[in-house]
Amino acid sequence: MMSMHQRKTRLPFLISALLSLVALIFLIISFPPTLQVSLLHISFSLLVIFFLLLGIFLFTTGTYLFKSKKHGILFACFIVSYLVLRLNNLTHPFFFILLCALFLTLELLFNYRR
Repeated sequence: MMSMHQRKTRLPFLISALLSLVALIFLIISFPPTLQVSLLHISFSLLVIFFLLLGIFLFTTGTYLFKSKKHGILFACFIVSYLVLRLNNLTHPFFFILLCALFLTLELLFNYRR
């Protein structure tokens, strides 16, 4: 059974996950992926905002589920890295195996330091 203190400390992650999911869905439905956004005379693709929102959503969801910020960061970075590789047509299974090996090594490094 989860205590009241644990439930209160995890509540902001759940709220952040839901808000970022709503923003992500709004972004997907409302704008084309080829749109260029200009901010302070700097132009960048809307994909940057998409991956940022996706990373925030995955981090907060992973932190809420795994009860660890380290695992949330690793989960979000793994998924976003995989999608960036797919976006750049690096779809060979070897890239996925390398990515899994990298994040497994990072997981073991973080757990070994405890």
